[in-house]
Amino acid sequence: MIGERGVMKTIREGTVGKAKLPLVQTGEGFGDWRDLCPVRPEPIDPRCFEVVQLSRIKALEVIRLGLPKVRAHPWREDARSLDALFGLETETHCFNEAPHQWIDPLEPQITKGFVYFLTDCSLERQRARCLSFAKAALACSPRSIPIKSEWKPLKVRAEAEENRIDILVELSDGSTNFGVAIEAKFGHRLTPGQLEKAEQHVLDQSGPAWDSSRSAFLVVAPLISRIDAKLLKPRPYWQPVSWWSFLTRLEHEIDGSHDCVEYRRFRRSVWYKAY
Repeated sequence: MIGERGVMKTIREGTVGKAKLPLVQTGEGFGDWRDLCPVRPEPIDPRCFEVVQLSRIKALEVIRLGLPKVRAHPWREDARSLDALFGLETETHCFNEAPHQWIDPLEPQITKGFVYFLTDCSLERQRARCLSFAKAALACSPRSIPIKSEWKPLKVRAEAEENRIDILVELSDGSTNFGVAIEAKFGHRLTPGQLEKAEQHVLDQSGPAWDSSRSAFLVVAPLISRIDAKLLKPRPYWQPVSWWSFLTRLEHEIDGSHDCVEYRRFRRSVWYKAY
């Protein structure tokens, strides 16, 4: 609709000869759009631009004057926020330990290290550590059903490099099996068929297969942008996760009564390796 001196005119498409041209509707019917050419628009007052320019300058002045007046939060307040984010309030956080800086572990050494600390302990501690590990992984998998706070496993199992699964943690309540399958990456890339083979190993077992809705399948790397999205796309169960996210969640889930200095120092060394 075009308004000119109170007269409403409508432009629509019309046919003139073989070409389609917009036609203008007036009170007298439709005419050629070129009939609008003699119509002059209202003149623009240059003072309008001056107002805009002055407004911009004043805005910049206000910003420059206001920034120094913004109160900076004391560092202790920001530090408390970081403590809450990483869970540093707990005495058993791995950041309280020094990493093993004298060694640069390979991926199999890290995956076997996790399995060692999940299994080389009493049965009660095995269950607690595997449960916390699984809770952390499930929290990183949006499609997975989380474990209820009061639930406890009757049986647990943790293996490294089983059927090319870097870390496998299985839990059972006596009737249902579920668990976590992790492909751990610190530089190496995924290979075609790797995720499918790992997935089939736990979902198509000859024995009790995993409940996929309660399980987590993670590809963990320092940066998820380095995980090959093309290989992930046809495998909807698998979720890309950063070591930052997984390790942070793991610290929140670990029961301090089932932790130890060596396990904390190992986790701190994984942080050091990843970042």
